[in-house]
Amino acid sequence: MSAAAPDPTPTPDDLRATSRERWERSAPVWEERRDWFQAAAAPVSHAMIELLNPQPGHVVLEAAAGLGDTGLLAAELVHPGGKVILSDGAEAMVEAAKRHAAERGIVNVDVSPMELEWLDMPAASVDGILVRFGYMLVPDPETALRDARRVLRPGGRIALAVWDRVEDNPWLGLGTTLLADRGLTEPWSPDSVEPGPFSLSSRDRLDELLGGTGFVLPEIVRLDVAFRSPSAAAARENFLAFSDRATTALADVPADERAAVHAEIEEAFSAFPDPDGPDGAIALPGAVLVAGADA
Repeated sequence: MSAAAPDPTPTPDDLRATSRERWERSAPVWEERRDWFQAAAAPVSHAMIELLNPQPGHVVLEAAAGLGDTGLLAAELVHPGGKVILSDGAEAMVEAAKRHAAERGIVNVDVSPMELEWLDMPAASVDGILVRFGYMLVPDPETALRDARRVLRPGGRIALAVWDRVEDNPWLGLGTTLLADRGLTEPWSPDSVEPGPFSLSSRDRLDELLGGTGFVLPEIVRLDVAFRSPSAAAARENFLAFSDRATTALADVPADERAAVHAEIEEAFSAFPDPDGPDGAIALPGAVLVAGADA
């Protein structure tokens, strides 16, 4: 019997379609658990705002905005006379961002669908661009950064964030590594053709990308964050909620094996007790590279 032909390497369009479907599907999770994620990621947003330095009257675009947490911080700073545009490639995320802006009562905000790799905006039309955890997830970050440079006005500025190395991010990498050790999913690899959370986890790579796409004077800083949960079980639930790779890997696993995987993940997470929380609370480390550069 002949061996089955290997799966063909996905094309960039395949990867984009898969990513769009994933984000459309996961938008309700991000909206429901926004407070948990933002409690950890808020320092990243504030660091990006500091690097961007938005001023009253500026027009700022947050691309791949998700719920718009970073852009809405900028909206307060560009008032009066300025505005923020929140955009995302997933329609469900766009609708969630609209609800979030309305709940916050922020009115100098426009929300619209827009792909990160091809920004549907005129050249030299914005003063600043924010992209938190977006560029590492697109098939062609160089094209995306070139388009960001195109829409920035002379003297404009970009601020972005990507995850540092997988080993520095147990909040996401540890559980997935355990699944890979069981043969349930592929391990994270810098050689993968597919974009992923850790595909830009290198200062040198970021510096090269920014310089090669027309940005100057890049500044890159590393920021440590912590994802806190009241228990190891809650930490496992949060991990599975936010990891599409893990959820997919466990979808067809028998119930008894799935329970064993859950127990293994919880045991691993228990090695990270929260020093500032009650007994049993967990604080999983994360590490982020935050970059700013001039157009």
